[in-house]
Parts: sequence; structure tokens; C-alpha cells
Amino acid sequence: MVHKLYIRLFLELLLVCYLLANQSVFAAGGLTPTGARSAGMGRCSVALSDIRSIQNNQAGMALTDKISVALDYGSQFMVNNLSTKNLSVLVPGKFGVAGLSFNYFGYNLYNEMKIGLAYGRSFGKYLRIGLQLDYLQTTLGDNYGKKSNVTFELGLQSDVTDNLTLGLWIFNPMMVKLSNYADERIPSIYRFGLAYRFTPALLTTLEVEKRSDWQPVVLRGGLEYSIKDRFFLRTGFSTSQEIFSMGFGMKFKSLRLDLAAVMHQSLGFSPQAGISFHF
Repeated sequence: MVHKLYIRLFLELLLVCYLLANQSVFAAGGLTPTGARSAGMGRCSVALSDIRSIQNNQAGMALTDKISVALDYGSQFMVNNLSTKNLSVLVPGKFGVAGLSFNYFGYNLYNEMKIGLAYGRSFGKYLRIGLQLDYLQTTLGDNYGKKSNVTFELGLQSDVTDNLTLGLWIFNPMMVKLSNYADERIPSIYRFGLAYRFTPALLTTLEVEKRSDWQPVVLRGGLEYSIKDRFFLRTGFSTSQEIFSMGFGMKFKSLRLDLAAVMHQSLGFSPQAGISFHF
């Protein structure tokens, strides 16, 4: 029993080291698109508008007309200590939509936390803008302590036609410093994409992502098919290491449930689940 526990801890440590070596700090859980809907569509998010827009592209918040709350959970490669927990809250008002978000990745020996305060607003028919102020914190073990800093996110969306939406999202363009050691900085991320609705039931989306800590440009694509606007089937792809995804959604009055799984080419599946309420 003790040997099995040590083997599991050793494997989890190897996974953490893999994530740190390949994706740098604050990339494993805190900076990927949030929500099972996005995960099921290849992690496409920048041109979509829903409650998770507060964490994916704050411009999409502007279309929210009800107080909304969402909870999300994702387990990387089905390892509990590499799980991500998210909370999103949106409150619409007369001059726009305000929101609060919270992300937590990891466990007591290594974790990343991100708290965001956001605001989104529509400027006419063709333009939506969102801005978010972020507090970021990374904790490593009991002896290394915590490092934190503040940065921001900016999002834009435009409904070019009734069926076509363009989206742009920028995270941390200044590359704020997390630690003085080795000039360790939080990466910048840029996403640009589009969503096109071929029919009322069929939505497709395509986007590109460029990160300062990851050399290739990543291309993602996704598809969502709705059945009577109550059940949703999703699939997607990516040119990065997460090569394939699939998902399912269900909507009933003010409640929405989403499930997804993302396939990594080397490490296997990462399940995702989310629930949202629209009051």
C-alpha cells in the first residue's frame, strides 16, 4: 500500500515537471480556455459568447442579460492533483456587464491561482469590448513560498454579419515578472478567430493562438451541433499536443450542463465538466 502511494506521488511529480518544462509557469492550468464547451470544440473560445467569456474573451460578456454563475472542473490526464477549478459570476447593468472569476490549478505542494475582475460592453451593433484586471499567484512547496503579480486582459468581438463573428483576445502583453530568479516572466498570449453559423443548429469556429513561451502558432477548430436548442454535440481539433476533443451539452430552462474530453497525443484524456445557472 505504501509502495503504491509513493509510485503515484512520483508519477504526479513527473507530470508537474513535464508541464513546467514544456509550458512554463502559469500555463498548465491558469491560462488555457475555460469551460467544457470550449474544451469540446478543440478549446476554441475567442469568438464565442457565453458566461465563460469572462475567462476566455471578456468582450463576449456584453451579450449577457441575466445574472449568471458557472462552476467548472477539469482533471488533466485524470490526475486529481493536476485538476483545475473555476468560478465565474456575471452581473449585467445599465452600462455593461461586470464579472468576477476565480481559477485554481494544482494542490498544496504546487498551485496556480488567478482572480479576475472584468467589465464588458457593447458599442453599437458591430463592436464589443471587454477588459479584465488579474491577480496571479504561484505557490511552490512549503519552503519556496509564493510569488504574485498583477496584469490585464483585453478582448474584442465584432458581428460582421448575422452569421459571422470575429474575436481577438490579448493576455499580459507586458509580460509582467513573476520572480527575479532567472528573470522569470508570465507569458503573453494572443488569440484571433472567427465563428460562423451555417444554420441555426450548426456553429463552426476556427482560431489561432501565439504564446511568448511556445514557438509554434497553434491552430484550433471546433464544431457544435444543437438538437432543438436543448442538446449539443461538439467536436474539435488542435495542431498542438491536444489533437482531438469531443463534448456534450444539455440546457434546461435556467440550468446548463456541459461535459467534454480532450485527447493529448502522449498523455491521454483530460475530462472536463461544467454547470451554469442563469437567474
